[in-house]
Amino acid sequence: MEMPIQTTVAIFKDHSDAGLWEAYLDGISTLYRLTADGLAHRLGRLAARGVTPRLVIISSRLYPVARPELAAEIRAVFPEAELLLISSTAEPTPPLLPLAADNVRHLAVNPPEVKPADKGYFDWVLGKLTAGRPLAIADRLKERTGVITLELAGSEEKEALLRALDAEIAGLGEDGDVFRQRAALLADELIENAMYGAPRNQRGEALFRKGEPRRTMPGERLAFSFGFDGETLAMEMTDSWGTLEPDLVVEHLARNQGDLYGTCQLGGRGLFLIWRFFDHFHVCIHPGTRTVVGGDLQLSGKLDPEAPRGFHITSLVPSEG
Repeated sequence: MEMPIQTTVAIFKDHSDAGLWEAYLDGISTLYRLTADGLAHRLGRLAARGVTPRLVIISSRLYPVARPELAAEIRAVFPEAELLLISSTAEPTPPLLPLAADNVRHLAVNPPEVKPADKGYFDWVLGKLTAGRPLAIADRLKERTGVITLELAGSEEKEALLRALDAEIAGLGEDGDVFRQRAALLADELIENAMYGAPRNQRGEALFRKGEPRRTMPGERLAFSFGFDGETLAMEMTDSWGTLEPDLVVEHLARNQGDLYGTCQLGGRGLFLIWRFFDHFHVCIHPGTRTVVGGDLQLSGKLDPEAPRGFHITSLVPSEG
């Protein structure tokens, strides 16, 4: 019996669309490039040949607006494939509600019109997704950059943690003020979400009210990790609850997308702010075991809450992670 071919499939609107992304895809060893013309027939032919892609890349010029049924079409042929939507910074962020409905958990945003400015990020994402591995902040830092991990025993330790983070990125001068402010805001939101959002009872109800003093519970672990290599600041917050659901993360982002400045009281506002302020954002959930929320900030990046942002939401059973 022949073994199935493990590969990657990329689907574009047309050949011009595919050409814009060529520089990002040239490192993939086994890649099938398809266009919208006759797509259903071509997907069927690949499946008949035993092709079973771990990853299917979709251009935002096709989905979710032009071909809203595309994710369902792909899953009908390749039900086990992870879907990655790719979009350009020159285009608006794709509407996220269809992604939430279709269980599309990965959105990568890069500028394909020019020489790739952040191809390293794209290579990182593709490498991790094709290997079925979670994204981790250490991968985003220069080699031999140290990562500091601080355990929290209670809410009163948050301020000391924020001071430690600020000391790590001190000395940037006035040009680094906004960068440090973003870092402090993100760290605060990461800690608050892990400390008050993650602990849930069996009915899904929060165990603690946000802002109230609390200590970690027996067996509970809260850990904040960060590293700075002079250009990239990477941060992650780990809780030992694993109560966050992947589909709910995307839904929170989608629901808040239309309320950028928080005029309505919507759930998941903290996660939404973390997504909007990170340059790159990821969540890795080990259901019932732990959740890792993190991302990175680029010192050269600009604060623009309305700029397109990507995300990567991964769920792993304990044996995989």
